[in-house]
Amino acid sequence: MRERPGVEVTMHTRLAVCATLLLAALGPLGAAARGQDRRPPWLDAEPLAAWNQADGTIPPPPVVDEPVNPKCRDQARPVQTAEDQQLRDRGWSLVGPFQGGWGVLVVRATAGWDGMCRPMQYQDFVFVGGRFAGTLAPAPMDSRTDGAIGDVSLLGPDRITAQYLRYTDDDPLCCPSRITSVEFSIEGDPSVVRARSASTSGTTMIRR
Repeated sequence: MRERPGVEVTMHTRLAVCATLLLAALGPLGAAARGQDRRPPWLDAEPLAAWNQADGTIPPPPVVDEPVNPKCRDQARPVQTAEDQQLRDRGWSLVGPFQGGWGVLVVRATAGWDGMCRPMQYQDFVFVGGRFAGTLAPAPMDSRTDGAIGDVSLLGPDRITAQYLRYTDDDPLCCPSRITSVEFSIEGDPSVVRARSASTSGTTMIRR
């Protein structure tokens, strides 16, 4: 018995439609899974990871595909120190004020901005005696995402604390419900930044 061509075409068409509907239904789940994958596991790890090396090499900024609003780029801080210049030479844009004391300088820099000129793919860099000693996160961060670094405090020649915003799936982007505080030490010769301890606590509304 010969199959009619039209029957085979119809079956293929139905299969294609079913596959398309299935992918559409799984789309939100896939997006949620990707969102979970972006959570920073290093903040919850025990012991905390050691990602900084003593080679003094500043990592280059990641490539940001979104076009940058010229107004955002105009908000970048101008170079004021030799450490600033090292970051600019690597392609980073400076963000906000730096912190300095005891021969230590903490500088925030970004690879890009979002539509509201919030830093995207940004990082905090630590310099000791003018030499790069490490970053305060293993990878660049986006504003308003889980694990984004917020306040940083330079507490002495060998101690830094930093706060990281922690979001749950139910938190509005403006207001993370938790904060993880990480204490860093500066040690060795040449100096290297090491994450030593972390603690997470709930918080009242913090608007970002």
